[in-house]
Amino acid sequence: MYTSSGCGRRSRGSPPGRPTSSRCVVSGTSSSMSEPPGRSSISSRVLVTGGIVALALVLLMMGMVERSVRSIWLADLDEHLVDLGESVAAGLGVGDDDAWITEVSNRTGVRVTLIAPDGLVVADSHEEEAELENHGDRPEVVAALRGEVGQATRLSESSGFAQRYVALPFPGLVVRVSTPTSVIEDRLSDTRRVIAMAGVTVAALAIGLLVLTSRRLVRPLERLAAQAEAVAAGDLTVVPERSSVTELDQMAVALGSIVRDLGGRIDEAEQASSTLEAVLASLPQATLLFSGDDTLVYANPAAGEMLGRVPELLASLVPLQLQEMIRSARSGSVAPQEMEHGLPARWLRAVASRVDDSGRVVLIVSDVTERARLEAMRRDFVANASHELKTPVATAIASAEALQIALSRDDPSAERFAARVSASARHLERLVADLLDLSRLEQESPVLAPVDLGALVVEETEGARQRVEDNGLTLSVETIPVTISGDDAALRTAIRNLIDNAVRHTAAGGSIYVRVGSSDGFAVVDVADTGEGIPTADLDRVFERFYRVDTARSRETGGTGLGLAIVRHVVEGHGGRVSVTSELGQGSTFTVELPLRP
Repeated sequence: MYTSSGCGRRSRGSPPGRPTSSRCVVSGTSSSMSEPPGRSSISSRVLVTGGIVALALVLLMMGMVERSVRSIWLADLDEHLVDLGESVAAGLGVGDDDAWITEVSNRTGVRVTLIAPDGLVVADSHEEEAELENHGDRPEVVAALRGEVGQATRLSESSGFAQRYVALPFPGLVVRVSTPTSVIEDRLSDTRRVIAMAGVTVAALAIGLLVLTSRRLVRPLERLAAQAEAVAAGDLTVVPERSSVTELDQMAVALGSIVRDLGGRIDEAEQASSTLEAVLASLPQATLLFSGDDTLVYANPAAGEMLGRVPELLASLVPLQLQEMIRSARSGSVAPQEMEHGLPARWLRAVASRVDDSGRVVLIVSDVTERARLEAMRRDFVANASHELKTPVATAIASAEALQIALSRDDPSAERFAARVSASARHLERLVADLLDLSRLEQESPVLAPVDLGALVVEETEGARQRVEDNGLTLSVETIPVTISGDDAALRTAIRNLIDNAVRHTAAGGSIYVRVGSSDGFAVVDVADTGEGIPTADLDRVFERFYRVDTARSRETGGTGLGLAIVRHVVEGHGGRVSVTSELGQGSTFTVELPLRP
């Protein structure tokens, strides 16, 4: 089980999610970057800005064209008025001047005014000269009086319309010809429509060009943006597209560099994380990390195996002593504690330690059940060994004291007491020998060599035959050549103890059967007897040290309570197994299975 504020990140070229033996819970987080107000795309900004610029340019162009056309037409009008003025001057003095200028005005539609050098109006084609004020201050007249062709455009005081005036200097007279500027405006109105249509066309073409240009620029940017978003989402297989536009190409190169650098950093982080995860997962100790708000951050697989279901919150963690240890560790150091947990009961040793000031605490729990069992076995062994040694020693002491008294009195019972001392000494010798054998077997590894198990069993049974027959028993042996890898001395001890056990628990008239065979890659040794048998409740314990089914009878027959324990240790040290089947009053069969030599 594994929980973290961040996980599920994937490496380059791998699908999202990385399956592990751990479990990951990811809490949602919000980005530290807020949405900018009024966000718009580059394309829209380019189009709006370009459209405004294009419209301004079109309007400026239209104004410039109109001004140019107006200037051209005004120059043409001035030239036309000059020609008319000269024509008027050429006809003066021939007849009636008023009739002449009126005829010219009617024929051409222009107004003709004759002005004296002092500014007085001599004649006018539209008004009575007496009603007209002095024109000596008119700009075009002033210029004509200087000998120049005067030109001006202004609002006529007499007609109320804008007029174009051209004044020509002649000897003793100024001829002024004028016409309304509406002539030009009428011509310009049609021209303006043409110019407007041309401007709209140009604007449309400009906007179209802007659209194409913006698309050409924006599409690579959009692709780069999409690739950047993919990188942000964890896809490190992205290869940014190079561009012929220098700035875009620089951005693509920079993004590619970021992808490579990010990929390398992520690979390093993943390698470090996987190494740490592998180390923690391989630990036999349960390792748990809780955050300051009592949420589970991490738990290795051993935690589930040792504690059962590991909860997400500290309040659900059992045993309850673990909760108290974690809370105490946040405020200071806490001593390791041992506690019992689960069914079947297991002994756990827990250590809690604060990680940092944020309140995170790491909890390490070890299963010390085996250590506790071994300690209990050690205590039981010491107690049982002391008890077993005490009995023959006490008997020997008591018998020795009685022997001393009997000898001092020349009592015939001295021989009986001497026999008791001898028997107690022999029992004590066997007990010490078995203790030494068991200690040696536990401390030393078997020295393996090819062993013909069938021949070994025959030798040991023949060595025990005399004792078997002295106890009124019959012994039969059936063997086949079977070779295993084993320690000859240890195997002999095991076979000898099995035969000795059968002899001690079989009454006179009974029989013992020893068989050696093979089955499924194992050499099999059966030692069967027709003795008293073993109760079913005791079958699982007969291989324990100092365990006796019938304590009184075992001591009477000289048993130490260690023989079958030695047998199990020898067999298991050779990679085999030993078992027993029995029926009360019918006898027992002990079976040893040892791996055959390859």
